Amino acid sequence: MEKHLMAIPNRCTGCNRCVYACSAVKEGMFMPSKARIHVSNMAHEGYSVPSVCFQCPKASCMEACPTGAIFRSERGVVVVDAKKCDGCGDCVSACPYGMIEQYASGIAYKCDLCGGAPACVAECHYGALVFKEADKTSLGCRKDQMKQRSKTGEPEEKRRALAVEVLKGAVRVPRTAGYLG
Repeated sequence: MEKHLMAIPNRCTGCNRCVYACSAVKEGMFMPSKARIHVSNMAHEGYSVPSVCFQCPKASCMEACPTGAIFRSERGVVVVDAKKCDGCGDCVSACPYGMIEQYASGIAYKCDLCGGAPACVAECHYGALVFKEADKTSLGCRKDQMKQRSKTGEPEEKRRALAVEVLKGAVRVPRTAGYLG
């Protein structure tokens, strides 16, 4: 059965360890701006929401790519072939979740699930990120999160809009010293 990367927002502490782990693995240094995962911190509400690539079944980024640089791998993961990418940015505009971005050179980059062992999940000690086989509950949660699409805006604006909508549906429990979820 296929595994999915999922975010459970009410467990996120906003520590950003996942972001640092991702950038370290993918860029070879701690560079949060180039991470493939992002965390929207809602300071006034006291919550944080991780944004992950859903590896969409009908990936808008892949459909928008004029060179075929974005494709689905044999594992079912939507990946970018940097050698084929012409830097047009159509994929960035097409992603309704803001989860594909470009380097200064124009080459696109996005989450590739670290070859099946996401570094962000390994670094998340509170269980806000999970990589698991789909079950009825997780599929429902993923489906609800995927309904929150933004057609316009920069990736950061799309992620923020998604986070705000996801937070509306999240279970909000007052945090105490012993609370982990």
